[in-house]
Amino acid sequence: MLDEDGLRDFLEAYSRELVGGDLDGIAARYGYPAYVAGDLESIAVAAPADVREAFAGAAGSYREQGMVDAVPEIRRIEELTARLVWADVRWSYRDARGEEVRGESYRYLLREAGNSCMICVVVATGVA
Repeated sequence: MLDEDGLRDFLEAYSRELVGGDLDGIAARYGYPAYVAGDLESIAVAAPADVREAFAGAAGSYREQGMVDAVPEIRRIEELTARLVWADVRWSYRDARGEEVRGESYRYLLREAGNSCMICVVVATGVA
């Protein structure tokens, strides 16, 4: 079962990939097909190319807004089965001084995969 330390390691690696613009690394964090849901739209994610396309330019956009780091805060983990968990995560996007520029919250459905996990579903739960 994925524990909080394992989830934290996963999210911190995902953060480095997001901030660094590592599109292949980001895409490798997803299990396919995956699903992303928000207030205005829902997106079925069929393949790694879909993730790479969705995140293309994100790192540059973050830097343009003064954001150089994305710090995950695990708010809650709910074990669904031996290999599936819901995780509520707040992301703190920070500038070079370490001050928060923006915060967002997401709920992730994650499946344990070896020593890590894969993102199956992402639900945007709002600005935090």
